[in-house]
Amino acid sequence: MRKLSAFLAPVFADPARIVARTDGQPVAADRFVRRVAAQAARLAAHPGQRFALFHEDALEAAVLLFAAWFARKTVVLPGDRLPATEARLADRVDAWLAADETAGDNAMLAALRESDVTTGEALLEVFTSGSTGEPVAIPKTLAQLDAELSRIEACWGAQVRDRLILATVPHQHVYGLLFRILWPLSAGHVFESRRTAFPETLAAQLQALPAVLVSSPAFLKRWPESLALHKLPQVPHTVFSSGGPLPREVSRDLQQRLGCAVTEIYGSSETGGVAHRVQGELDTPWRLHDGLEIQIDADQMLHLRSPFLPDATQWYETGDRAAAEECGFRLLGRADRIVKIEEKRVSLDAIERALQAQAEVAIARALVLDDGRVGAVLVLSETGLAQLAASGARTLHQALRARLADSVEAVALPRRWRHVETLPADTLGKTPMALLRALFDNTRAMPEARLIDSTGDVCLLGLEIDAGLAAFEGHFPNTPILPGVAQLDWACVLAERHFGTPGVFTSVEALKFHKPVRPGMSLQLRIERQPAKSAIGFRYTCGDEAISSGRLVFAGAAA
Repeated sequence: MRKLSAFLAPVFADPARIVARTDGQPVAADRFVRRVAAQAARLAAHPGQRFALFHEDALEAAVLLFAAWFARKTVVLPGDRLPATEARLADRVDAWLAADETAGDNAMLAALRESDVTTGEALLEVFTSGSTGEPVAIPKTLAQLDAELSRIEACWGAQVRDRLILATVPHQHVYGLLFRILWPLSAGHVFESRRTAFPETLAAQLQALPAVLVSSPAFLKRWPESLALHKLPQVPHTVFSSGGPLPREVSRDLQQRLGCAVTEIYGSSETGGVAHRVQGELDTPWRLHDGLEIQIDADQMLHLRSPFLPDATQWYETGDRAAAEECGFRLLGRADRIVKIEEKRVSLDAIERALQAQAEVAIARALVLDDGRVGAVLVLSETGLAQLAASGARTLHQALRARLADSVEAVALPRRWRHVETLPADTLGKTPMALLRALFDNTRAMPEARLIDSTGDVCLLGLEIDAGLAAFEGHFPNTPILPGVAQLDWACVLAERHFGTPGVFTSVEALKFHKPVRPGMSLQLRIERQPAKSAIGFRYTCGDEAISSGRLVFAGAAA
């Protein structure tokens, strides 16, 4: 087994090497490893063994990750740090890792170089995306990661060399962790520490250096429209996409506009990377990574043998159905989308296809709810929206059920419905089952708030607005609109969460409501502490559109 220090061979070899860029400034290898050494020494003295890691900045996360590994601590990598996640992990971790700027001395640095930690140790725990159920913890050895990094560099190292790695995906998942942090550090490439959340940010970053982009379908599906509005100073040399299949028309559009390949990667948290493809004129099969083997059984189940798995000699059932092709394979959908309802086998994929065949439905997702009934989450087409406005939800749902009756078992016909403008999605563009189930939960007071950025007195938060929020109950039955008072309440709660107790609320000033908020919208909330006015300024937006804004005034506000 290789030593852990071999992960950082290019970093140790040249102290002046640039390993990352943050806010446009280069970060040298010497600074990085000295911070790792100082953190590792501090963690080695900590009695705990398991530490949770969540940090928005990839460079800070890399310092904490390697420090914990050199201290022989297991790192648990959750997808977020929401209160519910902290509560879920309370019994699984001893503490959360926190960054500081301390740099180690020469003795600490020497200890790091001579560390006997090997890649055979299981020092990482990641989680599945939760697309078909609750997220499941998956232990990873450093040897598994090491094997996959070698394969990634062999495949795409030449395309990345001398180019800045930009990413729209978080590093809290295996794909982002590998491509955004571990690959560049282990192979001597340079990465941008801040995640690229918006096309406008990407355009600005492309002015600095030649780059490659590590992205996902969620971002790339929106990008062509943005490219039509903004001229890029230069385009990425290569674009990677993972987290789900990228529609062929989007892939081809981007390749034509950018003049570069869009490489899709198929894999999972459990398996690591499995295959890749660049879409062509026809539906392109997946090409298996070198060194991996597949088998497809009589039930079309895809089995895998891979050095990225805990046991490279054993066959692993992926849970995906597939068909073999001469140059690879095609995916046919998830096997766990077959469920039993009242002893009858039902395909949730088939229900979704039947719904999407209706003129009123653009996108459909089906799930089995806790009461055993099937629920359907719909993005309506223009025809569907017109029908909803004309005859109401009850009539629309009855018509859909009647048309599905010829192809769907009676016990599997949807009985509960939710309408959204877009499907709820995580930062990889996946739709975890928890987000779909949340649409049918009428007890939650406010949405989960994802921290996008925080600088001094200003916080920027992302909020996914779903139909299950209690504020929509009775407001209004056929055309749900979020009450303005709910927006004020959320701003108060989130200001207290991020800035501390502001004081006693007394009034609201400069209040403006520009656009209604409906289920399915993705909002950004900017909150600003204004000590001189004893106030919290807030502004809700959806894309480029203003939703609402104002100032919340407090007595005895904290300065």
